[in-house]
Amino acid sequence: MVRETVGETVTPEFELLMNDPDLESTRGPGGTLVFLDGDQYCVVGPEFVSIAESDGYAFGSTREEAIANYSMKVGK
Repeated sequence: MVRETVGETVTPEFELLMNDPDLESTRGPGGTLVFLDGDQYCVVGPEFVSIAESDGYAFGSTREEAIANYSMKVGK
């Protein structure tokens, strides 16, 4: 299921991450979320469901690398 939130189409899973008070995330390009996951940065896109069910995520050793990896992975 995908829904419209503040002019964006997001999955319920993405919305949960976006509103999680324990997740210290910032908004990235294209409506993505960027956060530190262990010792790597993770980027998830509005289409994210889960690591097993979608390609809407990527990791990198820096914020910039994670964003670049996400862009290559989803073609944005």
